[in-house]
Amino acid sequence: MATFTALSSHYRDKSLVHATEGEKLIDLLPISAASDILDVGCGTGNLTAKLRKKTKGRVIGMDPSAGMIRQARSFYPEEGIEFHVVAVDRMPFSNEFDIVFCNCVFHWFKEPLATLNLFRKALRSSGKVAMQVAATTEYCPNFISAIEYCRRSDDIDDLFSGFRLPWFLLETTDEYRELFERAGFTVPICYMDEVHRFYSPAQVFDIFNCGASVAYLNQEYFAAALPDGFADKVPAGVKESFNNQANEKGEVDLMFYRVYVIAEKG
Repeated sequence: MATFTALSSHYRDKSLVHATEGEKLIDLLPISAASDILDVGCGTGNLTAKLRKKTKGRVIGMDPSAGMIRQARSFYPEEGIEFHVVAVDRMPFSNEFDIVFCNCVFHWFKEPLATLNLFRKALRSSGKVAMQVAATTEYCPNFISAIEYCRRSDDIDDLFSGFRLPWFLLETTDEYRELFERAGFTVPICYMDEVHRFYSPAQVFDIFNCGASVAYLNQEYFAAALPDGFADKVPAGVKESFNNQANEKGEVDLMFYRVYVIAEKG
């Protein structure tokens, strides 16, 4: 079964989209030299380290995966960052941060409004949330097409008929803005991009394995028991689909719908 702890050993080098879009999110933020920052869902800490370079304040990275935090501590032992294994619904912070940074993980939260209330509690007056995440039910046509390609097999199709995608995905910026406003934030920045980047099929497969596979290869989200060989057969089909998606240059036009939000505590 795919889990983030199982992926942690190669996540830092292969999570290309997460890193690139996270850097765009950092550029949207007015980070002062004294900002205290909480990185929620920090993974292996590569963006946490970039945030660390922008402030002399306190910087904390938290993630529910022990494997991810173990990797983060090994990569950045001297950076002056605190890394903690903490699930978002158990955040212990109150009035402690100027910025809550949340990159590529918001769609995993089972109770998004409750999570935003915890973010608001963690922030000082006039603190900010910076959030970037895949959006819409068509979040990545390449990945959706790859799963449909796998479903040509009757046995795989039967299994996916009972599949429930675990992610929280809204369709419009208005819906994201309304959600943040319901949690007591004002939202000066909220926009959606259709992001295209070109990668080799192997790189696209790595990107798929750095997040989407945790949904599509996880027994928790299927109604029927997954048979032996499922965890090999589906990735093989996904890889074949990405090879088929490559253009004459051998590149895949990997497209995501992504939403970016900067919200201020009211």
